[in-house]
Amino acid sequence: MTEINTQIVVDAITLAIRTAYPDAGIYSEEMMQGVVPGSFNVRLVTTNQTNMAGLRYRRSPLFDVIYYSDNREAECVAVADTLSLSLEKITTLEGGFLHGSGITWRIQDFVLHFMVQYAHYVREETEKTPMKTLQQHIINP
Repeated sequence: MTEINTQIVVDAITLAIRTAYPDAGIYSEEMMQGVVPGSFNVRLVTTNQTNMAGLRYRRSPLFDVIYYSDNREAECVAVADTLSLSLEKITTLEGGFLHGSGITWRIQDFVLHFMVQYAHYVREETEKTPMKTLQQHIINP
């Protein structure tokens, strides 16, 4: 399996949303204007990284999946229920699985803010310098 990075997680989230809402507009960049009701915006809020053993790290990005309703709170609640199931376990384009945790959501001005975190491990790649020469000496006892 390929190494997981934040963009792979974003792609997996948008794929899960696309599966649940095939006709919705889904954005992962800042929307300047012209928000269309029924569209989603996937935003990275923060990331926590913890050093594990050696060159291995546990990374925990927190995402805000924003849903713009048609000024109806009931619509936001229904979408939150669907996202709770759709984003609990997501599949990357390479076929890996990520489990969502810390799922919370709130509605503010008929806009749903669905928060979910996907912890995963990453490794720091290092350059391997081959040995130039190796001399071996055998000592007879």
